[in-house]
Amino acid sequence: MIEQKLKEIEEIFEEIISGKFNILKVELFYDDFDLSDMFIKKLEESNFTAKKVKDVEVEPGFRVPAFYLKNREAIFGWVFWEIFTETKKRKLFGSALKNQRGDWEIQITEDRDEIIYVNESNKIEIDLSTMAW
Repeated sequence: MIEQKLKEIEEIFEEIISGKFNILKVELFYDDFDLSDMFIKKLEESNFTAKKVKDVEVEPGFRVPAFYLKNREAIFGWVFWEIFTETKKRKLFGSALKNQRGDWEIQITEDRDEIIYVNESNKIEIDLSTMAW
C-alpha cells in the first residue's frame, strides 16, 4: 500500500517539476516519510543541478527555473538578473511565492551560500523593455 502511494507521489513530483502544474511550494513529507531525496532525484533526472546562485549561468534578459529546498519544502522560483539601472544589477533567485508587498517571499542573492536546484538549459527570455531604469 505505501509503495503504491510513494509511486503516485513520485509521478506527481515529475509533473510538478516539468511545469505541468503551477505549484509554487511542495511539502516534501508524507506520513512519517521525508520525501526530500525522492524530490532531488526527480530534479536531477529532469536536468536540474545543485548550485549556488553565483554559479548559475544566465544572461541578463533571461531567467531559468529553480527550486529551493528547506525545512522539507521545495519552493519554486527563477534565477535572473534584477536590473536597477543600466550599470547596476544583481543576480538572484526569486521565489514565485510573493509576500504581502508583492515582492519575492524568498530572495537568494549571489553572495549567499544556499544551494538551489536549477535547470540552466530551460531559459526563458524576459522583456527588458518593461524594466524601469
